[in-house]
Amino acid sequence: MTLEELEMLLEGCKNGNRLSQKRIYHNFYSLGMSVSMRYAQNQEEAQEICHDGFVKAFAKIGDCASVGSFKAWLRQIFVRSAIDYFRKYRQNKPMMDDLETASHVSTKSTAVEYLSNEEKMGLIQKLPPSYRVAFNLYAVEGYSTAEIAKLLEVAEGTVRANLVKARTKLKVMIEASNKISPSR
Repeated sequence: MTLEELEMLLEGCKNGNRLSQKRIYHNFYSLGMSVSMRYAQNQEEAQEICHDGFVKAFAKIGDCASVGSFKAWLRQIFVRSAIDYFRKYRQNKPMMDDLETASHVSTKSTAVEYLSNEEKMGLIQKLPPSYRVAFNLYAVEGYSTAEIAKLLEVAEGTVRANLVKARTKLKVMIEASNKISPSR
């Protein structure tokens, strides 16, 4: 899709044109699902996050600064939709842990190199929701622990604890996958 075509479709979306929305949806569905799958526990959750993201994007399409930044803007909508989903569906008793209860663990960065992208995604999806969201926001999206704490409305120590525990669980899962030996 050229920038001119995208510009016409975005203008159509701003005017509520359903055909323009449908074309945007079809052209950017894979982007939405790839972002959503990182935060979701399964395909159904990812689809719900993705669809919510498109609904929000179409409602706020006028906020997009320019055609050239549309993809990045839309990607952030999907990330925020995942955060909203997490907030909405987390238990009354959150699975967030305090920093004092987390033990520090060091992981070897080379261990991940032995896994395919699909295997990495599968392992991340097996993390508890609070660990998965904190890990994705920190490791993939590049947010600081302070920013994550603000987004999730929790203490920064809680975010740090969840990151440590996510890394610990991922290390155990990687070692258990028999892709590497624990001595590497």
